[in-house]
Amino acid sequence: MNKKFSFCLLIALIAMIVIPSIASVISQRNNISNALAFRPSKRIKEASRFKNKYKRSKGNKIRSNVIEPFVSVVNPNHNYPIGRLFFADESEEISCTANVINTSNGNIGLTAAHCLLDDNGNPLNLSLISFSPGYDNRTNGPLGDIPVADIAIPLQDNNNDYALVRFAFNDPDRRGARLQDYTGALGWRFDIGNIEQTSVFGYPGDGDMEDCARDGRHLCKWQGITELYDTFYSISNVDLGDGASGGPYISQYDIETNLGYVYAVFGVYLTGSKLSVADIWEENIFLGLLLSMTPNNII
Repeated sequence: MNKKFSFCLLIALIAMIVIPSIASVISQRNNISNALAFRPSKRIKEASRFKNKYKRSKGNKIRSNVIEPFVSVVNPNHNYPIGRLFFADESEEISCTANVINTSNGNIGLTAAHCLLDDNGNPLNLSLISFSPGYDNRTNGPLGDIPVADIAIPLQDNNNDYALVRFAFNDPDRRGARLQDYTGALGWRFDIGNIEQTSVFGYPGDGDMEDCARDGRHLCKWQGITELYDTFYSISNVDLGDGASGGPYISQYDIETNLGYVYAVFGVYLTGSKLSVADIWEENIFLGLLLSMTPNNII
């Protein structure tokens, strides 16, 4: 057996070993993607998707866009951009958290992608979804329940548990005002790095938020430091709780205006790692989704 033939045989044997391995990895990734389709009441407690990316980033990820918060026009002293998402069907009522963000459209918000998917990973019927900004243990918030007109969800590649929502808001005073003219709106940005002082709001039914009723009906707040990893932000040793899914991670939160900059939304608590995780937004994907939801492609 000559050396050239031996070398070719070795290459062939390596290929026979590697190719099935690649196929196996692809299959595993597909299985993980399918597993991420769940209702809020079936929140993932541990996700294998994080095992290969559980690595702290060595530097801050700087991105360009910074959109300022928007102060309510109707009542500048009363901003309430955070609210409860309701999901009603024939058998149950479940909830998540959402928030209004500052856009030219004025009726756009953010929540977690998994809140908007059924058990098969398909978008929910929009007629079953409503939003009540400013809700806090009442029948509804100051504006009642607002229907959802459209949603935009990034491709579910395991790193995109966020979604944009366009609300079907009708001005009760018939002046043609937008939703954010009443509620105010959070600014948003892509340049948040490691060790960020952050406030998170939501409607948890359980979890670790202090001074919280944890009944899924009261708006609760957590404040502390987030850590930046390759593809997500984390809060260590705190379970933000069911019902807080979609709750905004807010930088520079101002208690006087109830505004700040949202840079991520709560997606999942990992019991093994004891982390509350929020996926990082890829700027081009985020802006593309936003453009797709706005008439005349105006952000």
